[in-house]
Amino acid sequence: MKIRLRSNALASVPRFLVAIHRATLLAGGCLLAWPIFVTFDSAYAQWSGERQLARAEKAPQETIVSPKPKAARDAAQPKGSLLGKFELPRLRLSYVLLEGTDNRTLDKSIGHVEGTSVVGESGNIGIAGHRNTHFRKLEWVRRGDQILLSKGGKEYSYRVEWIRLFQPDDMQVLDAEHGPAVTLVTCFPFEYVGSAPLRMIVRALPEDETRARLLPQPKTVPATPAD
Repeated sequence: MKIRLRSNALASVPRFLVAIHRATLLAGGCLLAWPIFVTFDSAYAQWSGERQLARAEKAPQETIVSPKPKAARDAAQPKGSLLGKFELPRLRLSYVLLEGTDNRTLDKSIGHVEGTSVVGESGNIGIAGHRNTHFRKLEWVRRGDQILLSKGGKEYSYRVEWIRLFQPDDMQVLDAEHGPAVTLVTCFPFEYVGSAPLRMIVRALPEDETRARLLPQPKTVPATPAD
């Protein structure tokens, strides 16, 4: 008798309410599934990038022709291409560096700012990341922190020089004239709900050994003996 009453009660519910109930369940499932998808997509990008970097380090290094730096920059990589690896040891940040700053790329990892120098060049290397995912710990960065960039088995070491806040359209900090340097960009405040009004900029300068490798060394002219 009780089962029959429940069946009658369900049958009396209007069909549109049942449809709304099912649609609500479906929407809730999608909202729960999206963060899981983004997390796994980012993890896959890190794993895949690490494998590519490992293969590149094992491959024999051959230089057939050395293109000029400007020509190398003009040959832009496709968005999402692997450019190297980024590490900030004190905060335990370690991500592959991908080309581009579109949302699809930044959902996977941190991205290289198009038009800025790339790893191994002596200019200003711009790197962007979301404040609520890969650059979440950047809130606790401080002066003197080490930043490591690697590519093709070569490692470049930088130290954080300063941390400042800028307006979103005030991006002269990415100009090449500030190099050699690494410039990190993320939104600020970190806990802000919605589109954050400021940009947090972290500027790092190369350590002496890295600077010597990046900058051409002046040629020593032998002294002319006096008459």
